[in-house]
Amino acid sequence: MINPVLSIIIISYNTSDITVNCLKSIFQDKGLKEIPFEIIIIDNNSQDDSLKKIKEFQKSLKIGNWELKIIENKFNGGFGKANNQGLKIAKGNYILLLNSDTIVLHSAISQSLNWLCSHPEASVCTAQLLNKDKTIQASGGFFPNLINVISWCLNLDDLPFVNKMIKPLHPHTPYFYTHDKFYLKDHQQDWVTGAFMMIRNSHLKPTNGFDENYFMYGEEVELSYRIKKNNPQGQTWYLVGPQIIHLGGASAKNKIDPILNEYLGILTFFKKHKTRLEYKIVKHLIKFNALNRSVIYSLKGNKQIASLYLQTCSKI
Repeated sequence: MINPVLSIIIISYNTSDITVNCLKSIFQDKGLKEIPFEIIIIDNNSQDDSLKKIKEFQKSLKIGNWELKIIENKFNGGFGKANNQGLKIAKGNYILLLNSDTIVLHSAISQSLNWLCSHPEASVCTAQLLNKDKTIQASGGFFPNLINVISWCLNLDDLPFVNKMIKPLHPHTPYFYTHDKFYLKDHQQDWVTGAFMMIRNSHLKPTNGFDENYFMYGEEVELSYRIKKNNPQGQTWYLVGPQIIHLGGASAKNKIDPILNEYLGILTFFKKHKTRLEYKIVKHLIKFNALNRSVIYSLKGNKQIASLYLQTCSKI
């Protein structure tokens, strides 16, 4: 195989059928038939039959302009660490970080690649993420700062017009009562979700990849921040043409992990990139937000979610 144009990196962890379905969808992208590419799968010590099924799928593939590599870890070091393993051996001019719980629709990968190749001003692009029922899923937003974190923690970003005045950490989908059109058109934003993150490798290499202090959730925000810092003119784009289905949370150990790790991701970002005072303020705001959500869900009668937020508050 000649040197790949694209390296696709997928982290596998106890999602055997989901991972194989993701792989099948990649090979249904007709545009990739003309593009040399490699897939690098890093298995984080799955305890199910993931490795067996991935290897069976590998053997079933026809010879072509592709290569599938598998790294078998003896422990689960987290999303960022595993991706860094893949980045170290990736040969492509472009890197696609792709979650195992995704299904590539139509020619989303080749579409995104062609777009990024023809837009040298861009460092990163992403596809439109969809839920299982094909409704639009939020994907990325703007870098955390004291103002937008205050807005988010106090739920001010839920008010009409606030997100137009303050660039939000998490923009709303069109189904929110304000009917935001953020995810209905191509646009620039600061960061994109790591479920589908295509990056120009020449802009990624100087960052040395993910910060491994993040175990899962929030690491793509911090990586995007350093990509932008190294290439201030580089742009990050959200595209509505290419689409993927993102199931979400397939490898989470328990229900509290996504909630807790989202909060911890923001705190880690502030600890690394902002002042000590800002970090302390944000820590108190996040504890307040978790406690407030626990009360709200309790009043709504959802004791399980209320309990999760209360547990989260005690762990921050």
